[in-house]
Amino acid sequence: MSESNSNEEFVYPELTGRRRIYSDVDKITEENIFEVLQKAMIVHMQNSNEMVFLMRYEKGIQPLVRKKTIRKEVDIRVQDNLASQITEFKLGYVWGQPITYVQRGNKDFRKSTDNQNNLQDDGISMLNELNDSEYAFSKDQELGRYVEINGIGYQFVDIKKSYDGLAPFDLVTLNPLFTFCIYRNSALQEKLAGVTFRRTEDGTTYYTVFTPDRRYEIRDMREVINGDKVKEPWSFMQRSGEKNPFKKIPIVEFNRATDRTGCFERQISDMNALNVEVSDFANSVAQTTQEVFFGTGFELPKDGSGKTQSPVGGQWIVAKQAGNGGTPTLKAISSTFDYQGVQENIVSKRNTILQKAYVPIQTDPGGGSTGSAMNMSSGWSAAENSACKEEQILRRGKAEIVELEMIAIKSTNDIPFDSPLRSLEFSDIKPKFIRNKTYDLATKVNSMVAMIKAGVNGRVAMEQVDLFPDVAQAWADSKKTIEEFQKSLIQKSVPQTESKREMSDLSDQTGNSPILDGMKTGDDDVHES
Repeated sequence: MSESNSNEEFVYPELTGRRRIYSDVDKITEENIFEVLQKAMIVHMQNSNEMVFLMRYEKGIQPLVRKKTIRKEVDIRVQDNLASQITEFKLGYVWGQPITYVQRGNKDFRKSTDNQNNLQDDGISMLNELNDSEYAFSKDQELGRYVEINGIGYQFVDIKKSYDGLAPFDLVTLNPLFTFCIYRNSALQEKLAGVTFRRTEDGTTYYTVFTPDRRYEIRDMREVINGDKVKEPWSFMQRSGEKNPFKKIPIVEFNRATDRTGCFERQISDMNALNVEVSDFANSVAQTTQEVFFGTGFELPKDGSGKTQSPVGGQWIVAKQAGNGGTPTLKAISSTFDYQGVQENIVSKRNTILQKAYVPIQTDPGGGSTGSAMNMSSGWSAAENSACKEEQILRRGKAEIVELEMIAIKSTNDIPFDSPLRSLEFSDIKPKFIRNKTYDLATKVNSMVAMIKAGVNGRVAMEQVDLFPDVAQAWADSKKTIEEFQKSLIQKSVPQTESKREMSDLSDQTGNSPILDGMKTGDDDVHES
């Protein structure tokens, strides 16, 4: 019997985020690689067991935390599975738009000229195209699912062995069950190695270990099987591994939060309680339709062997009076159950869990609410704040990815030497997360137009409004028009007056919102608290 069908009480593990793997060595070499790898695998297997539990939980395998002791034959088990709803929202809101790259700014450490800045803009547009050719948008979604459920995820960049005319690098999302990174146990916490492994059908385990200078292929944690043979005949090492062309570890670790927890991990106890309440509600309905009856003042007929015949559902009970003078009675054994109160409690508990996980409540808006007020009351503002915090942590991983991609681009001869891609430096590029909120389109357009008219750089204005999926490409396509428009404003001799907005937006209803600014009808109605 599976754990989900068992009538036994299930005890959930205590989850506090995935453990980071540390080592006391200063550097991983041929001499200590087996010892470091063995110790790291112990911690990784603990993380792996927790990740398997979390991925099964998100799929709906959520055993109840109580066993049914009364009328065990009526035992309906319901999984409301808010974990899947929370995960799907995060994947759509945080990871729904492709993660692109934009230019960090025109003023940089290299003191780039205008022509160099234009060349960098073109290079970043080409870099985004190369990532599109590697289906980065799809691989980032795969990465996002691992990160949101498990709290950690991994991507891998490698120099393409056979150039296909597009990207000179391969971008791969790795399964965190078979991937981990090792960090030095010091204040700087330098990354010592990136490890990924696989198991074959015959039970052999192959490990690929990347250090900043070497790449080791290890079989069954006993021997290195790649690279040159060692010269010392008495050494236990058969081979020395291969040179790492990146001179950096090409496996990048992504964290969802600083404590490396999943998006629903902190709410598992609440979701377990909700599952119990929903299951008990379903059981109550079932027990009401399958009520047990009791009778007094009559005798049930007996069969030929003298045994009392049990009543059959849906049929009349033909019995003779007991003869004690009482009135025959047949009633159902039932209890009073407040269905409406329980339903309201279930809805309230669901909303509380979603609120704790920073997921907006999907309810119909009430009358008289402005758009901004609804954003605050329904949870969209809290969801945006949570996404912004998560974005700052994820940007580190994407910055490492683009650094590896630039190394691959500059190390290949397949990219022309006069290509704008070769003019890029890692410091020129910034990862950009887009949350394309078209419901606030009017405010975004007005804000962007106002910034452009005020002389703000057009690319910076586009970045601020989160309107374009590919800011670099949108700026490249619009740059000439925007800069000519800004020059025409400067050249006008007449003083500039405040221009009319392109369209009305949410700011027009600020005075109507009791949440944002209060409903004011006159100066006398304004009071200080």
